Amino acid sequence: MLFGRFATGRRALYGKRPKTFEFLGLKHVCGVDRSGKFALVRIPSVQSCRKFLARTREWLVRHMHWKRRDQQRHLHVMLTGFYQYFGLHHCQRKLEWIRKEVQLQWIRTLRRQSQRHRLYWSYLLSRSWFELPYPRTVHQTV
Repeated sequence: MLFGRFATGRRALYGKRPKTFEFLGLKHVCGVDRSGKFALVRIPSVQSCRKFLARTREWLVRHMHWKRRDQQRHLHVMLTGFYQYFGLHHCQRKLEWIRKEVQLQWIRTLRRQSQRHRLYWSYLLSRSWFELPYPRTVHQTV
């Protein structure tokens, strides 16, 4: 497989883009940094994101009866662990998307507790128990 610093130039001769591969839950892509030099861009793979969201959904369904503060505490730990593993510079957009999806899953689970939900975004965003951690860059880019 042609991958690395010179792959872009060689593949451009044939009108193609450099190949990508997945390893350890990350999709590795040939990219360029701000100064125009080669950079190895690592993004969370689609499969690892789906796995995490499926585990989160399963946990929320099983622990729907817990107090909201306890649910928040556990979701905080789950998201923090995900951020610590995938906390790279290029992953920021994907991590923000994961946070939003976990919030949506949590809202759907909370709304299933009653036939008449009154859990609107304006109400939930004003509550301290609904706060989830924001992603931050943990690892420096190599």
